[in-house]
Amino acid sequence: MIGESRSAPYGGAMSAAEIERELARLRVNEDGTLGARASVMNLIVVTDEESAVGVTRVVSELSGRYPSRVVLIVSDPDEEEANLEVGLSSFCGLRRGLPGGNQVCAEQIKIHVEGPPARHLESLAGPLLIPDLPVFLWYPNGEVPRSPECDGMAAFADRLILDSGAADDYGASLRGIASLLEESGVPAVGDLQWAALSSWRSLVADLFAPPERAGALTGIQRAQIQHGPAGECQALLFAGWLSSALGWRPLSAARPEGAREFRFAGPSGDVSLELASGLREGALDRVCLFSGEFTFGVQVSRRGDFADARSTVMRGNELVGERTSNMGPSGSDALLGEELGFPGRDETYESTLGRAVEMLD
Repeated sequence: MIGESRSAPYGGAMSAAEIERELARLRVNEDGTLGARASVMNLIVVTDEESAVGVTRVVSELSGRYPSRVVLIVSDPDEEEANLEVGLSSFCGLRRGLPGGNQVCAEQIKIHVEGPPARHLESLAGPLLIPDLPVFLWYPNGEVPRSPECDGMAAFADRLILDSGAADDYGASLRGIASLLEESGVPAVGDLQWAALSSWRSLVADLFAPPERAGALTGIQRAQIQHGPAGECQALLFAGWLSSALGWRPLSAARPEGAREFRFAGPSGDVSLELASGLREGALDRVCLFSGEFTFGVQVSRRGDFADARSTVMRGNELVGERTSNMGPSGSDALLGEELGFPGRDETYESTLGRAVEMLD
């Protein structure tokens, strides 16, 4: 959808009715016609001042694929004095398939809130949601909200999107998400670190797709996962998925310099797994699985937000299988888009998270 951005300047506090009137004004075209509101969901984003520009860019890039009523809240509850400012914007353009070439508009409400009002964000966001549309709630900075009994924002969300890898302590973030899932009334939970592993999980599963290799899964004796400096959270989640899917029971964990080592009891005996930090800047770089005479591997080379994966199967020193795949974009907009397209509970993620926390403990 090609179109134009329209905005109203920041102002002080505005009522919900005033905001709706101003958004309607922004949808008026130069010829006096009114662009249709294009919203398939409500997206609430809670962030801080430092991250607001990047988050705004991400949700704007997704407006064509997932037209939404976006409520972007820049929150600073630590300020002593209360302050509330509202900014409104709309992205309007022609969308194919509509009669007469009518314009449709996606809307964004940006609320900058400081002091005591920032401790009750649900009272700000709730009246601005479009009724009868699903509500997605995104915390991009690694924050884990409190249980729905204490946090009104989580209570009215249909899906909660988090980013465990963005936290200063990803282990604490993973434990917090696991604890949240144990509460009653929790919405479906997504994690951008988990979404980033979708291609990896498919590639590794494909290595064992031929019937003659399926038996090698139960014979895995050793695994290595290499990750970049900021990729330990993804590596741990991948290890949790692998061990949970293959029925490995955790036995012990160690932390030698620059690595994590785990031992499991597998169907065919003990299994060792190593998470090691590599030299590349990406999140995950390489996965190797050793099963008897076979070695299964996936290695990635990156070009900006895009990556190519080379999957190999070795029998001893002989290459018996090889494939190169494009893993597609891996930026925050692509990962958030994947989560917005998955409204239900992800039981695989929940079991993987439980295993990852068990490995940490």
